[in-house]
Amino acid sequence: MPSSLPATHVLMFDGFDDLDAIGPLEVLSEAGFPVAVVRPPAHDRSVHSAHALTLAVDAVLDADAQLVIVPGGGWLDGAAGVRAQCATDLPAQLARLHASGTVIASVCTGAMLLAAAGLVDGRPAVTNRNALDDLAAAGADVRHDARVVDDGSIVTAGGPAAGLDLAVHLVARFAGPADGEAAAGRLEHVPVGPVLVTDSRE
Repeated sequence: MPSSLPATHVLMFDGFDDLDAIGPLEVLSEAGFPVAVVRPPAHDRSVHSAHALTLAVDAVLDADAQLVIVPGGGWLDGAAGVRAQCATDLPAQLARLHASGTVIASVCTGAMLLAAAGLVDGRPAVTNRNALDDLAAAGADVRHDARVVDDGSIVTAGGPAAGLDLAVHLVARFAGPADGEAAAGRLEHVPVGPVLVTDSRE
């Protein structure tokens, strides 16, 4: 196991989709990534998920993050979640982190927060299949058939269960293929794919 796995922040905010965040959190934690559960700096300490999970999140998203997992939630039904966060400083903070070298990864409609941050303009990306048109309208080069798109500093995944594939891919990317296979094995999960690795990395 590499000793330099990236400091990883799993972002949570009111209305986040539980599986989008908790799935990758478990996979990356079990693989030895130094993981912190964080909230946007201006968010209350108490965070309420889309499915009635309430968490006390003390840590905030900050410049220490080398890898950030951004969940979706609320975009498709208009509930609190991604749409509300798009109107805050969070997109600008994600843009600043990305500019400083942080890898930003999204699950499901978390990609719309990346779009609000200007991070997928002209870049290959994917999201929940019911939001692909929205992502395209936001300027992304949508890859309809991909389950995970790894464009180097930006990694996106499809619907909620694709977060497991995203996390397994990230383990393989940062720790090596054998560790990725071990991560999938611990879950008794067979990644669906395809994973598209593109060449417009920044």
